[in-house]
Amino acid sequence: MAKSPSHILGELIGNFFEDVMKAPIRELCNKYNVYFDTIGSRPARSTKKISWTDINGSKHDLDYVIERDGTPDKIGVPIAFIELAWRRYTKHSKNKAQEISGAIMPIAEKYKEYAPFKGVILSGVFTDPSLKQLENQGFNILYIPFEKIVNVFQKYGVDIYFDENTSEQELSVIVDRFKNCTVLDKIAQKLIDSNKKEICSFVGALELSIKKQIDYIFVLPLHGKEMRFNSLNSAISYITEYSNIPKDATIDRYVVGIFFNDGSQINCVFKDKLMAIDFLKRNSQYAN
Repeated sequence: MAKSPSHILGELIGNFFEDVMKAPIRELCNKYNVYFDTIGSRPARSTKKISWTDINGSKHDLDYVIERDGTPDKIGVPIAFIELAWRRYTKHSKNKAQEISGAIMPIAEKYKEYAPFKGVILSGVFTDPSLKQLENQGFNILYIPFEKIVNVFQKYGVDIYFDENTSEQELSVIVDRFKNCTVLDKIAQKLIDSNKKEICSFVGALELSIKKQIDYIFVLPLHGKEMRFNSLNSAISYITEYSNIPKDATIDRYVVGIFFNDGSQINCVFKDKLMAIDFLKRNSQYAN
């Protein structure tokens, strides 16, 4: 089935925006020698898509993934997941925010021992509630409204404004105008320059995450065995009379937490001492 002019225009703007945002992120990744994976050919995977499996075994196609120790031929450790989205109308923004959250959150949970950066780069029209929803879930957000994009194009004599009242014929004209634009590189640079504050804030947060170091570590050995009671009073009595260090105490599990200087943290529970030690050793790259 043929795509509508509205759909084609949305794809053109979305792809343009995605390409624009690669530059500052790639520059940062080169600075810290981490691998920046974007959609396209890579020997380490069988398709052009970037697919990662979440904690539930579900596979998700992603936009940007940053890996430590990754190469074109080897998948590295994921340290950042960044999704991009373009939406023209508010009625679609909430669903897209939920879609992004539904993909990234369970993947980040699977790789929580690396405290990965969660980011979204949004353009077009997104409501405050949809942005707040992502923010509350720990996402770093870069948002460039539709009007700003339109204004940058207009500075170069290219009108891409459209709304729900724009006819199919008018949309086709805008599509042709976009496809035939010969100054997209200049528009891309102008878009970056016009939103430098927002972009620097987002990239700055990403940089803090990439170069983060351990602030402190806590280890909480939990002794004893589970006790069950049929009444609150029985439980209270047990706690009141409980010895601080019972003579027959045995280790039940280790709670280990790592707090980083960028504000992120990892908390894990291990039944085995060697697993806890291995977890700490795997985070040696973050040591001061």
